[in-house]
Amino acid sequence: MANVTARPWNKFDPDNTFWWLVPDAVWPAFNHGKLFFSPDRAPKGHLFCGLHIEKGLDQSVSEAYPSRAGKRLIMSENWIWHRFLDDLRSGALDSAVRQASQKMGGPLLIRLEAGYVEDPGSFDPQAMRFKWDKIVFSSGDGSLKVESSETPSRFLGDITELRRLEDLAGAIDDMQNAGWFWIDIFVGGLFERASDPVGRDAWNAENLWTTALCMWGPWFK
Repeated sequence: MANVTARPWNKFDPDNTFWWLVPDAVWPAFNHGKLFFSPDRAPKGHLFCGLHIEKGLDQSVSEAYPSRAGKRLIMSENWIWHRFLDDLRSGALDSAVRQASQKMGGPLLIRLEAGYVEDPGSFDPQAMRFKWDKIVFSSGDGSLKVESSETPSRFLGDITELRRLEDLAGAIDDMQNAGWFWIDIFVGGLFERASDPVGRDAWNAENLWTTALCMWGPWFK
């Protein structure tokens, strides 16, 4: 892990922006599994922390993304997404979720976001805009419970019917036109941001790693 790199979403507001830890120095790092720290996907005064996996676009749609930046959106065999999906099917992710849930004393959140992305090199201001779908589940024992759901574009509409984590991979495989849209999956827990970072109840980096992040090692690559 000599090349682990911290990357902010907004470098001009480092205390309040989304951060990644990336297992490489190359950027963008769509193909890697990343550790994330998100204030904007959490209630006020909290952080949502855990594993971030991205599904890019299929090779079958590559002609619609001809620019240099657009080509980076097309998945190849080295994307961690493929292994992640296999591990969803096999139950390996379920085991990690159960382990994390036990350590943190409660269920984890599994957040899915999906939508169309345009070729960054051919932005069309007149193009039709699709809002992204967003679903948040809680899970700690292999089950799925919907905590919130916004599916204006219906990319993830059928996903809300799932009740078992192991069924998620099959549901993604069955999505129509999935090659055309992006999926972000965030798996992790909510943590209160300490007002006193050296207080008795505050966690240091070691506490956070051993309790909430180390189990994501198989996909942090």
